[in-house]
Amino acid sequence: MNTENLSDILAEIDWTFENADTQYLTHGLHKYPARMIPQIPDGLLTAFESSGFDDGQTILDPFCGSGTTLVESNLHNHSAIGFDINPFACQLSTAKTTQITDWTRVNDAIKDIQDEYDEIDSIDSNSTHFISESDTDVNEGWFPQPQFSQLIQIEKKVDAIENKYGSTVGRLFRIALSNIVREVSFQRNGEFKRYRMPEEKRETHTPDVVSLFDDSLIEVINAVKDFSNEVNSNAQTTVYQSDSRVMDELDTNEVDCVITSPPYGDHRTTVAYGQFSRDLSIIAHNESKDSMLDVDKTGLGGRYDYETTNRIQEYSPALKRTVEELTEVDGRADDAVNFFEDYFAVMKQVGRVVKQGGPIVWVVSNRTMSRQPIPTHLITRELCEHLGFNHVETVPRSIPTKTLPWENAPENEVGNKGELMADENIIIMEAPSEINLS
Repeated sequence: MNTENLSDILAEIDWTFENADTQYLTHGLHKYPARMIPQIPDGLLTAFESSGFDDGQTILDPFCGSGTTLVESNLHNHSAIGFDINPFACQLSTAKTTQITDWTRVNDAIKDIQDEYDEIDSIDSNSTHFISESDTDVNEGWFPQPQFSQLIQIEKKVDAIENKYGSTVGRLFRIALSNIVREVSFQRNGEFKRYRMPEEKRETHTPDVVSLFDDSLIEVINAVKDFSNEVNSNAQTTVYQSDSRVMDELDTNEVDCVITSPPYGDHRTTVAYGQFSRDLSIIAHNESKDSMLDVDKTGLGGRYDYETTNRIQEYSPALKRTVEELTEVDGRADDAVNFFEDYFAVMKQVGRVVKQGGPIVWVVSNRTMSRQPIPTHLITRELCEHLGFNHVETVPRSIPTKTLPWENAPENEVGNKGELMADENIIIMEAPSEINLS
């Protein structure tokens, strides 16, 4: 790729993308917290292609989340590889990028489950026999009855659909079901963490489960059909439910490009992907409560056990200053170091698997810890440059519409809030010929 004219091409793009449609094709298949808008990878791939990036490349997203980069890669006639530790994210990314050409089996499956609607709708509040031992993984008090029993019965019907028609068809039905789980629950609207609506509202919360599911199913089917008609059949996607700090699944120099939006910090205190995904994964995707609790524990800055360098502050002056500032205020310096140690481990793997000179893009947002600003964009650049990456360009952009907490109250004091994230930086690097591990 020729980077000489890349800056001019990037400068022509309005990176705010205000009022842009972010839900087209399968991008709107399911809600997901802190989702990168598709216009970012679309704009990057368009710019790269204008600078000599060929068709038919392999794009990697080591934090694929809901699959935004993977979908856009396919739409640009590139194959894609995604990694995520969240099993629901992997199911969603796979559903969003799976091309279906024979819709006969899907239509037959739709008819099969619609024939069961009257039975499901007849379940009343005394029908607890529909709930199995595994379904008690859902915490008590989060769903109304009989709606919870109806959700469980739909899941049993979806199991039968999958057994009859296969996982590709079954996955569409599971996504349709998981789409309505939070809406049926007592989950408070507009929150990605687990907060229940006030008790007085729960008393009148009586959603029509069958109607919600049928509407969701038709929307999912139509979105996947539109994507399948739009994408080139040569563009394939592989999603690994695996840890990008290791990436054993990939060989050295296997991929051509990386476009990713890493987590803003540890899941416990920023975006709790596991919390968001827990009930919908247990109910719709047969995941256990323990496996979903592990998502937030094993994310970057979590409890993942591997050999650390204990020297990471030497590689980034910005990180060293940050740790000193956190230490001065008796802040969470250890949490910051743990997060960037994990992030650095991913950078090393990315440098290993991307071909020399391949573009590597980190879309990062700066946050605060203990009310101290964390310059993630500077730390990212410095850590990458230590490994031998070449910095090409940093593009700042505002994120006025992204679904994120703008304020938090880390001390749990009423009225005492601190600013969080309102801007992003798109950091474009080039992969080195050899990683510097010294």
